[in-house]
This record gives sequence, structure tokens and C-alpha cells, in this order.
Amino acid sequence: MKFKYKVLILLIFSLVSVIFVWNDYYIYKTPILRITDVQNTLQKDSSSREEYYEQKITGIIKNGKYKGNTYTTDNIYSYSGVDNDQYRQNMELLVNISKDGKHISKIIDIKRDKYIVFLLVFFIDLLLLITFEKGLKILLSLLVNVVISMIAIFTFKNNYDSLNMLLLYIGISVLFIVSSLFISNGKHKKTLAAIISSILALFISFSLAFVLVKIYGKSIELWTMDYIDMVFDYENFFYVSILLCGLGAIMDIAITISASLSELIDKKPKIRRSELIESGKEISKDIVGTMVNVMLYTCYAPIIPMVFLAVKNRMPLLAAFNNYGSLDLIIILCSCISIVLAIPISLWVSVSIFKPKNREVVK
Repeated sequence: MKFKYKVLILLIFSLVSVIFVWNDYYIYKTPILRITDVQNTLQKDSSSREEYYEQKITGIIKNGKYKGNTYTTDNIYSYSGVDNDQYRQNMELLVNISKDGKHISKIIDIKRDKYIVFLLVFFIDLLLLITFEKGLKILLSLLVNVVISMIAIFTFKNNYDSLNMLLLYIGISVLFIVSSLFISNGKHKKTLAAIISSILALFISFSLAFVLVKIYGKSIELWTMDYIDMVFDYENFFYVSILLCGLGAIMDIAITISASLSELIDKKPKIRRSELIESGKEISKDIVGTMVNVMLYTCYAPIIPMVFLAVKNRMPLLAAFNNYGSLDLIIILCSCISIVLAIPISLWVSVSIFKPKNREVVK
């Protein structure tokens, strides 16, 4: 397909998606209030350490039985905005309306679907423009993994008392690896090598983490995990976090090494085993550093705001990291171990698999 046709298709897709989500009020059962006017007033309170503002919000309902009605409601937000939101003109809010329809009883949340869809469309457009056919496979892989995740969540929700969370997600992890690599790379020996390498690296590192938690579990502050009171399964919840966190990085290393070695053998069928392994080591040196940093940024970034907030409220820095970052640090270290283990495992598996009878790999 010519590039201009690709651009045209993506342009039509983008416009249709954006126009739809900008006018999707009818699919919501919850009333949506579009803000037409906001008036902010500073509240004076000498007992408070930060400034609070009162908002008088006026807006029009965009859906449901009260569509077209104008309502006025109040909102209070703080300067820091830690546990409240500041609303602005043209924002859209999900609200509850009183039974008599005379006033808004509660502001539920901001309607954010248009922002999410805009970012999603932009991501898809870039992905398909740069790697059209490969991008389609990547999107299919993402869709399959989302479906698998939703099935896992609903399965656990409906069988909470009888189903072991850890066993469920061990199976889910294997499904993630197989579906992602098979869809993205097709039916090849390099895909098989990457799947085997990823599974071995993941479960060897997870076994180490499992033993570590069992030995030192009493000193690990599992209670600091978000929403743990709603789960009641402290250890397994933590194990699942370890299991899933480094999955993408492990697969990336495994497929990179297996694909590179496969290409080397295709280019030089009589390559020595020692040369093949040495080439794999050089390739891994270039990617392992970035993968470790990816794990650091991905896992640790979410806790930085909480650490800063704790420090601002006069909690010592080390205590803040211990309360809000110790579990994340354990997950990062376990994921980094998985990444490093993926290198020798991928080398060994790839060299073992890429030895067809009609192709000589000289020792």
C-alpha cells in the first residue's frame, strides 16, 4: 500500500474517533455537566497550612432526562490539589442529580475519555505510519493481552474465595509471553527461542524472589501497598506484582538476542559457536543498560509524588522512601535480576535451537 493511502486511512480513522468521543454523551447513563462558567473565591482559614478555594460552577447537562438544563453547584479545592480537583470552563463532569431534578447532589469525576482517546489515536497513528504491517501486529498483540487481562480480573472477581491469585497470574504470564511474541514475530524458530527464554528467565528470577520473601517476609512492609485492605492476600498480591513488572523487558531482550543470532546464522551458516555466543554478549551489552533504566523509571516514578509529599510534611527522607518506596525497590531489583538472567538463558536457548541438521554450526 502506498504511503499516501496509509496517511488517508489513518486521517479518516483519527477524525472519526475524535468526533465520536467528543459527542458520545448518549452512551453514558451518568449525567454529564459541561461547565460554562466558574467563579473562584479564596477561603481564609488561619488554621490551614495551605490555601483553599471555593468554586461556584455553572453548567449545562448534555445527556439523559435533564439534558439542556442549567445547574449551579459548589466545589472546594486546595492549592496542592492532593485529594481534590480544580474545575475550569469547558470541562465536562460526571455528576449525580437529586431525585427531584432541582440540584446537583455530587460531582463524581471529570469526563476524561476525550483526552485518553486523543492520546491513543496519536499513538496508533505514529505506530502505523512508521511500521504499518508490524504496527498492526503490535496493536493486535496489545488487544489480545488486554482481553486476557480482563478475563483474568473477572475470573478472580467471581471466584475470589476459591481461586489462588498467584496461580492464576502464573498462567496469565505464560499467556502474555506466548501471545505477544507469537503475534508480533510469527511462527519462527526465533519466536520459539524467545518464548522459552522469557519463561525460563521469568520463573528462575521469580523463584529467587519467592524464597527471599518467604525468608524475610516479616520485615517487608506489605501493608504499605495501595488498596491492600480490599485484597486481603498480601503475599500473593506482592508476588503477582513481581511476576508482571519485568515481563516486557524480559521479552524484549529474549527476542532481540534470538532474532540477532538467527540473522547471524543466516548470513554466515558456518559461524563458530564461540563467535555466535560472543556476538550475543555484545548485543546484550547494548540493551541491558537501557532495560534496567526502563524498569527503574517505570516502577519508581509513581511513588515519587508520595515521597515528596511526605517530605514536605516533615517526614525524614529515608523514612519516606521506606514507607512509600521499599516495596517498589524490591520489585525493581527482582525485575533487574530477570533482565540480567534473560541474557545467558536467551544465548543458550537460541544456540541450542538454531542448529538444523542441514546447517552446520562449527564448534
